[in-house]
Amino acid sequence: MTEYYVYEQPLNEKVRSFLRLEKLFQEYAFHLSHGSDWNNRVAIDSILQILAYTTRSDVKLEVLKELERQHSRLERLAKRPQIDQAQLSSVLKNIQTRIGELQAIGGQIGHETKNVELLNAIAQKNSVPGSICDFDLPTLKHWLTLPKETRQKHIEKWFQPFIHLDQAVQLILDVLRNSTENTNETAQHGFFQQSLDTNQAIQLLRTSIPVDGSYYPEISAGKHRFSIRFMSNDDPSLRPEQCKEDINFKLKMCAI
Repeated sequence: MTEYYVYEQPLNEKVRSFLRLEKLFQEYAFHLSHGSDWNNRVAIDSILQILAYTTRSDVKLEVLKELERQHSRLERLAKRPQIDQAQLSSVLKNIQTRIGELQAIGGQIGHETKNVELLNAIAQKNSVPGSICDFDLPTLKHWLTLPKETRQKHIEKWFQPFIHLDQAVQLILDVLRNSTENTNETAQHGFFQQSLDTNQAIQLLRTSIPVDGSYYPEISAGKHRFSIRFMSNDDPSLRPEQCKEDINFKLKMCAI
């Protein structure tokens, strides 16, 4: 069975924000699971970036709006005979659960974590070029000497306010990614272009290429069309070049 690398291109700012948050949540989870001193530092940085991201904009409101929109669109599908009603009912129930969890959060997401003194000190030092050294922040050095289990519990507590946001964003993206099937396409001489259907709210493009392919896609999208150039670059010190041969790939134009 062929394995693929997937390259995603968001087509609006909303999905772009959700993808950035998903990446931060994944980064946090990976480094939390490993638990070394270095992993703990990256996990903390991930939390600080999530906190900064949610502080700059009303992410909770945007996520709630998108959950409600998806719920409304999916409900309309219930009357179609070809729809798997059991699966649809499960997704609708999950969306309702996530909506309830976010609505139950009082105030801005992460306000408890925002008041943690150690995190504030790290955030201030992060703004200075160069790595944080022991002499910059001895309180961090001391915290890193605590038992691994204690540090893990602290980090999990600091992340706790973002758990429901993490789950909601993941559900939104899962529904979007599974909203359509892959189509088999060919980029002639490494170039592919297609018009966007204005009657469909395409929100995300997913380009899949075999893992043994020595090329990658550069995706450019506007309101009316998008293009994909397949590039090769065996030597990172040199400028990438567009492939000259025809490239077969899979494409998803996700909309809901």
